[in-house]
Amino acid sequence: MPVKHKIMFILAAVHLLMVAMYAGHFGSWGNPGSKAGTLIGTIGDYTGSNNIFSFFAPELSDQPYVIFATKDATGKEHVIDLKGKSPDFTNRINNIYGFLTLEEGRAIFSASLAQFVSTHYPTTEKIRLTMVVQQIPQMKEFREGKRNQWHFWFDRDFQKTVQ
Repeated sequence: MPVKHKIMFILAAVHLLMVAMYAGHFGSWGNPGSKAGTLIGTIGDYTGSNNIFSFFAPELSDQPYVIFATKDATGKEHVIDLKGKSPDFTNRINNIYGFLTLEEGRAIFSASLAQFVSTHYPTTEKIRLTMVVQQIPQMKEFREGKRNQWHFWFDRDFQKTVQ
């Protein structure tokens, strides 16, 4: 194998290793203040490998989506879609939405999200959290023409109590 190919192979391997590390949230569990952490962070900044990647992943995971419908004391209704101004916020909120697909965590996470909405919209008296899931076909089904489909997953109502 020529030296040029060896160098390219090593660079590709390092890049994929860094993608895997940052997909596993290396920035949270690593030691970013150390010399090695700073070097890895700098390389990640220049190569773009320090991003959390999102891609079409058949057979891996379905895509959840949550909408909040609120009603205030006057009966006025609002539809709220939590969208951030940064891709990092969007990734984080989508990770939280993924936990709502688990029956064991649904009550806790949905109550936490409703509390977040209630805090940011103080006139809200009632919140309905509704989740739909985009189900992604397996690769064989995708090649046969089957496409993603949205399905209702669950909804839950929360009523603000006066203390």
